[in-house]
Amino acid sequence: MQDLETLNRLFGKEAKVCFVEGQTGMPIIEVSTKKASATIALYGGQILSYKSNGMEHDLFYLSDKAIYQQGKAIRGGVPVCWPWFGEDPSNLGRQAHGFARNLLWNVLDCQLHDDIAEITLGLESTATSKQWWPSEFRLRKKIVIGDQLDISLTTENRGEIPFSISKALHTYFLVGEISQTTVVGLDGIDYLDKTLDFSKHTQVGDITPFAETDRVYLESPAHVQIIDQSLSRKIDIEQSGADNIVVWNPWTRASLLNDMNADDYGHFICVETANALANSVIIAPGASHQMQVKYNVSSTASSP
Repeated sequence: MQDLETLNRLFGKEAKVCFVEGQTGMPIIEVSTKKASATIALYGGQILSYKSNGMEHDLFYLSDKAIYQQGKAIRGGVPVCWPWFGEDPSNLGRQAHGFARNLLWNVLDCQLHDDIAEITLGLESTATSKQWWPSEFRLRKKIVIGDQLDISLTTENRGEIPFSISKALHTYFLVGEISQTTVVGLDGIDYLDKTLDFSKHTQVGDITPFAETDRVYLESPAHVQIIDQSLSRKIDIEQSGADNIVVWNPWTRASLLNDMNADDYGHFICVETANALANSVIIAPGASHQMQVKYNVSSTASSP
């Protein structure tokens, strides 16, 4: 593991990008510029917090009961589900959502230009990763922190045979009140409903969750919005390289999760950029695939 002194010497930037000790000693990147602030855990390569200049509330929900422990995913922020999304596709008893969110990522690069921070994290195949998945790979996550938040996830096949992956950015968006939250842009798109045995349905109108929601939309529009009336803001989501959108809120089943307060379901919604199920990606030897998303927050409050 890269130690904090070395990380700060190699990648720290003018006190605007610092590497510090986080919960249970896990290394954390803290970014603070004139444009935005952010917190990123090297464990899981996971963005935990982001606020652009002038934002009153964080973009992301992060559970007060999140567990910062090896082998346990951090509840909130932007977990990376890779190289599979959902339950183990081979039924071998491996952990749900893959292993990328449960490993320490390496810092590969950090740049700061005009108060925009660009941080690149990476994972590569090791003896540890091959316990769960035999493929030779290189995984890169580039995070651009400015007036908006840009994330790209690039998978490269470094082996001699093709491999198949499914993946998602399992983003937990903070909302003021779930009953006053609407997801716009999925009208008319078919989805599979996990709460109804993955039966197929067609979205009619916008989405305002009123019960447990767990849907995989079978097409991924380039632009989706979250309208949060309670916090008087809208979140624009622009994506590419993704064939699915996943919308999830556990509703009262949150009480069954030991790393979330029972009533927290009322204050987040997951809108996930994904390649899942039948839209898994096959990557040839020497080839790569990139999935990208951009988040932009703006106020919907009326001017006085």
